[in-house]
Amino acid sequence: MEYKNENKFYKFVILILSFLSKILFRLEIKGRENLPKSGRVIVAANHKSFLDPIFIMLAMKDKEIIPVAKKELFDVFILKNILKKLGVIPIDRENPSIVTIKAIINQIKSEKPLAIFPEGTRAKTDDFLPAKPGVALFALKTKAQVIPITIITSYRLFSKVKIVIGNEIDMQEYYNRKVNKEEYQDIAQKIMDCIKENYMKYKE
Repeated sequence: MEYKNENKFYKFVILILSFLSKILFRLEIKGRENLPKSGRVIVAANHKSFLDPIFIMLAMKDKEIIPVAKKELFDVFILKNILKKLGVIPIDRENPSIVTIKAIINQIKSEKPLAIFPEGTRAKTDDFLPAKPGVALFALKTKAQVIPITIITSYRLFSKVKIVIGNEIDMQEYYNRKVNKEEYQDIAQKIMDCIKENYMKYKE
């Protein structure tokens, strides 16, 4: 069954963000046809700015995307309430709890697309950071469709923001065998490499 966004607050926020983005940025989205219409979905993207979750939400505005965000953001009272209403899942990046991991897995199984940044934190330079194994763990535990999203922009006001939605990354070879700890890291890096490949291909 095709997923429908029924979160009125989320829709309201998307409306505001869409309006602001038209003023502040020139948004170009490539590959929207690669987004699954239903099923378990993880979208994995590169991460250089606090604006990245917003760009992902705008690229997939017809679906309610649930991002994973560092728990420190929930220490800000006003922001905490907004994030909760948007369904954002807080995570301790250094030591994620079992409760958090289960919450993320349940979120994916509920068929609300999950947005995650394989690098785990913002890259401070033009380079990409190595991927953390979490994205691979979530993908294989839920057998979700993994869609790479590449964000290409300078993040300057009025600059162009190109969002490339890539082809699904096939994970089926891992479904019927045991995957060890080292392999999770390799699989996560494979996802990150797809994101990077599209960055190099489509950057201007």
